[in-house]
Amino acid sequence: MVFKFKIGFFTDVHGSEYSFKRSLNIAKARKVDFLIVSGGLMAKEIMFVEDVGGKYFLNGKKVNLNNLNEDALRSGKYIVIDKKEVIEDIKSDKSKLEKVISEKVTEQMSRWVKIADEVFRLERVFWSSAHGDILQLESILKNYGGKPINENVINLEEIQIVSLGYGSPIGNSYREIPDSELYIKGKSLLKDADKERLIMNFHMPPLNTKLDNAKVGLRKSHVGSKAVLDLITEFQPLISLHGHVHESTSMDKIGDTIAINPGSLYQLGDPSIVIFEVHKELKSFGSVSASKYVIKNIEFVSTNPLDVV
Repeated sequence: MVFKFKIGFFTDVHGSEYSFKRSLNIAKARKVDFLIVSGGLMAKEIMFVEDVGGKYFLNGKKVNLNNLNEDALRSGKYIVIDKKEVIEDIKSDKSKLEKVISEKVTEQMSRWVKIADEVFRLERVFWSSAHGDILQLESILKNYGGKPINENVINLEEIQIVSLGYGSPIGNSYREIPDSELYIKGKSLLKDADKERLIMNFHMPPLNTKLDNAKVGLRKSHVGSKAVLDLITEFQPLISLHGHVHESTSMDKIGDTIAINPGSLYQLGDPSIVIFEVHKELKSFGSVSASKYVIKNIEFVSTNPLDVV
């Protein structure tokens, strides 16, 4: 007897509505049962556009607003349009800048939650913020009916999913902590986990694996987390899901655990999603039955013939 369901996972869309919607479309086309949308969810860049009597300028160059909006939706950027003096005031005042960012994130997440419900089914979508996302993101998502799961343990069918979006310090993110603290937070979340039915959803990839190879300067370096590697080694989940290093799309094995990073193509507006099945296999030995959970049919998808933005 076999019981199974299908999970989709994508990460690091960074405000790209194209990438977000196309990933949702793939999940729908592949008949995914549950979807984990992992951070960074919000955009990493704001374009300040100066309004001069109904003409618009970006960095001193005249721009077409329609084209600019299209680029922002594709590559993941927020747009602020105002007079020069207002823009300069925002840029020079951190509290005003943070307020603008919060407003833009709220506007986008309200739209994305609605899109997720229309394309997929909102009750089957789980949102996992990461270190580049503002601290208010969970409350924003909840306000619009989303289900945030960062720093939480949830039960999905008979599987446990443990999520942690904090990252190692990079100097410009909202949820960065030392690796030692990441280990403590992770172990606290995992302490009661049943590894036989456990999925780890930790944004940082494990150190020195195929998942954390990033281009730093002219060479590639491993930039993952020793804490995450140690936690995977210690708890041995069925599968561990990661992001952060966009160019390191890959799968690796850490002991018996399958570790995955679907990567990100958000700057192109392209999707990058991994889909896998969780099987519960029940075997009988005379009058005794034993069940085991296994991960099967892992698929990395970056294009979809039925894709419509």
